[in-house]
Amino acid sequence: MTKPSDVPFAPPGDSHLAGRMDVLPDAWATRHGARTALVAGATRLTYIDLQQRVQALAAGFHRLGWRRGDHVIVQLPNTAGFVTGLLALIRIGALPVMTLPGQRSGDLDAVFRAACPVGWLAHGPAGVIQAQAIASRHPGPCRIVADGIGPATDAAGVPTLDALALPPADADTLPPPAAQPGDIALLLLSGGTTGAPKLIPRTHGDYVYNFDASARLCGFDESTVYLAVLPAAHNFVLGCPGVLGTFAVGGTVVMTQQAGCDEAMPLIARERVTDLALVPPLARLWAEARDWEDSDLSSLRRLQVGGARLDPALARTLPDRLGCPLQQVYGMAEGLLCYTRPDDPDEIVFACQGRPLSSDDELRVVDAEGQPVPDGAPGELLVRGPYTIRAYYRASADSARAFTPDGFFRTGDLVRRRPDGNVVVTGRVKEQIQRAGKKVSAAVVEAALCACPGVRDAAVAAVPDALLGERITAWLQGEPGAPGSACPDAKALRATLLAAGLPAHQLPDQVLWTDHWPLTAAGKIDKRRLVQSVLDADCTDGIDGDDGEPLRYHTCELPLHAAPLHLAARMARDAPDDTLAIYERNGEWSIGMGAAMTVTVAGDGAVTGHDGRSVPGPDTCAGIAAALGALPLADWRAYGRVDFALARVLQGMPQAARRPLAWLFVPAREIRLLQGRAQVRCLDPADLPRLQAWLRDLDRIAAAGPMAEGAPLLVPADAGDGNTYRAAVASVLAEIRAGRYEKVILSRRVPVPAATDFPLSYLAGRLANTPARSFLWRDPACEAYGFSPETVVEVDPDGRVSTQPLAGTRALTGEPVTDARLRQALLTDPKEIAEHAVSVALALDELRTACDETALRIDEFMVVRARGSVQHLASRLHGQLAAGKSPWAAFAALFPAVTASGIPKRAAVASIMRHEPAPRGLYSGCVLTADADGRLDAALVLRSVFRQDDACWMQAGAGIVRDSTPNREWEETCEKLACVARYLRSAAP
Repeated sequence: MTKPSDVPFAPPGDSHLAGRMDVLPDAWATRHGARTALVAGATRLTYIDLQQRVQALAAGFHRLGWRRGDHVIVQLPNTAGFVTGLLALIRIGALPVMTLPGQRSGDLDAVFRAACPVGWLAHGPAGVIQAQAIASRHPGPCRIVADGIGPATDAAGVPTLDALALPPADADTLPPPAAQPGDIALLLLSGGTTGAPKLIPRTHGDYVYNFDASARLCGFDESTVYLAVLPAAHNFVLGCPGVLGTFAVGGTVVMTQQAGCDEAMPLIARERVTDLALVPPLARLWAEARDWEDSDLSSLRRLQVGGARLDPALARTLPDRLGCPLQQVYGMAEGLLCYTRPDDPDEIVFACQGRPLSSDDELRVVDAEGQPVPDGAPGELLVRGPYTIRAYYRASADSARAFTPDGFFRTGDLVRRRPDGNVVVTGRVKEQIQRAGKKVSAAVVEAALCACPGVRDAAVAAVPDALLGERITAWLQGEPGAPGSACPDAKALRATLLAAGLPAHQLPDQVLWTDHWPLTAAGKIDKRRLVQSVLDADCTDGIDGDDGEPLRYHTCELPLHAAPLHLAARMARDAPDDTLAIYERNGEWSIGMGAAMTVTVAGDGAVTGHDGRSVPGPDTCAGIAAALGALPLADWRAYGRVDFALARVLQGMPQAARRPLAWLFVPAREIRLLQGRAQVRCLDPADLPRLQAWLRDLDRIAAAGPMAEGAPLLVPADAGDGNTYRAAVASVLAEIRAGRYEKVILSRRVPVPAATDFPLSYLAGRLANTPARSFLWRDPACEAYGFSPETVVEVDPDGRVSTQPLAGTRALTGEPVTDARLRQALLTDPKEIAEHAVSVALALDELRTACDETALRIDEFMVVRARGSVQHLASRLHGQLAAGKSPWAAFAALFPAVTASGIPKRAAVASIMRHEPAPRGLYSGCVLTADADGRLDAALVLRSVFRQDDACWMQAGAGIVRDSTPNREWEETCEKLACVARYLRSAAP
């Protein structure tokens, strides 16, 4: 048993907030008043603002019928609504059940069964749909409340947090707080990557002590600015000291939903963040990103790393790479917290996971028989203490297994306890591999592998084996940027490991290389998915039909009476799928619904195929081609979205984004609409009659009359900070005139109301625009619709390649005389002509890398094309794929579009990163279709509206060349935004 003498913190009964969470917002407002409490996107709240919002929302929950002791699932990302919703539930005595935004549906189903909630706080349309689906499978009412879908209600009548908040006069009628320190305050979920989660009851007293004592140990004070990068529902971020610990001392919490360096690091610089917490995989990415991400991180005072074991070699690099001291944190949602101390020497900080928070924490380290082991020897950690639970919630069987008769919690962690009281975590009991009758520690093998030349990171797990019982399987990552040939083979690895002293029975039986790690919602390496991918590979080489034949769609054709556009808009409104794509090309509206199979490009460019395996290839686009070529389907069509950030990978620039750079799906159901007829395709034959009946009903309704238009939403095209944009243009001009590059397309965002109805706005905008392509996209991560003025690339099944750069812009007013004058000005303006000509020249050079040189030609040059409220100079280039080249080689050559990036592309992309305040996401990327016969059609995403998390916006750019002026480029963005802004619609009443 260890009772560290250097920890001056008493048990939670002496907490200066009296151990009650329901009174905290009032106490914080009294103590910290007008200090900034919370920054979340555009929302900035003082402590007084925070208290008032919590009070108003608590009153709304109370009026909804939620009462003391009721359970409410909280599944919200890092938003202001997360904080106010959580604190409001605690204020009325309801029990928040804390789940993560990316929690698996199976986990949520188990949580629902255990908690029997009366309510669910969900985020966005996708979150509401998931909550409704799970709640429908269980008896009893469950009221869903949404955040991130607008000011009032969504189309299905789901109330929002904003709509429930009551005015001050009504909020003051809320019954006074009535909790006692020993009452349950909230229910956390057990961590780990295996098994269904269990509910962890944390009382008011123990959890206040949890974050209050942690804040004092870590030196948090009023000057602390804490960045919540990981999900705030995770105990590590919520209360170690985290969000609540920062509030306790009067600091400022900054929340972000994006853990990628390209968004989070500029946020650190802008808000002067002092403290943040990361898990080891993310810490590694952040450290590597400092090779290219140069935001000012000088405000950082502390980096906490926890949630999983931190490799000592990585730990030693973090202070230098991120410019601040490291603090290791080890603990569990069940209670115990260990920290390295601010004054610990490097030898402890880099090699240990800290020592207990409280002098009353009791630690035992025991062997497999439950007997204590001496200091320095490995064993399972058992813990008992004043803020550690004694049983799981409504889970007597799980509690009997997890707790000893005298109340010690079996953590399942393998540790070594040093004589100085510090703990060194070596792995998990469940991660011990039973190989041929001998126990092997996965963590020991991982550490040995990470020390091998050519290995950057390793994960080791047990895979069932008929001969050995369990075999040792290792997944390895090579050094960044190293070619596959630089990775040591299995024979070389075995020799290196034996030479380093690893016993022969601990050598990996199977070695697999991977480009990226599957992560849990909490950011840990998901070993369950790694093992499952191996089991899947052991069982089958693919998903084939009978006798190894590929699966085929079941199809039929139907006559239509309504116009395809109107039918497509109705489908977008009525389809229940959280994944849906509409793509208009040459008079055909192709609609894909439900993802049967996916291909993903991770933030580092690694490609994952439909079976979850990494797809090898000389480059990212070759990997996409290989993954699509391996689909076990006949006559498939894939729909995809590609973020602009893929340009960094294609241009050889470092990339550390966590959001996938590209995501393609093959639909479970598909409808292709032409004038007068439709083709219906389903993988499941049982879906075919249902889809036919649905389409007939929609056709009958659409033929009878148009959709209700909805109310226009007034967003001026010249909205936004014109001075900031003009200043950015001036900065770009200075760099151009200094010879750093020739051209850059600089864009700006304009927020649009969250109430924007995408199907109605798409319909209204498409009726008024004349795009080369149009699209509407919806998946769990984002939504978008738009009217693409040009394509990035078109490839037909015979290998003919085409691209249509548009550069040079004037307004299109609808008044013939004015439009003719503007057209003539466009054709004679030296700046516009030069801008267009250099764009065509670069596109031609890019085609040469994928096409037969002798087949290249320019079919149109500098003609004027009308695109909605603007007219452009346009040219059309053609080529023929060279022998051995795939359509994706042409895509790689032309992406990003020169007309949306600049010349030369690498320098232009770097300039965009410096001058635009936020990553572009899908803007200036692509929405595309790719067919089994080799056809590829990629629309450039411009003239579009986007929705992601709480934000909804439109975006437009202008091409900056030497002769540009800031005022004219601002004017050009306004002209382009008008194509979209005039046709924004809210939902019809």
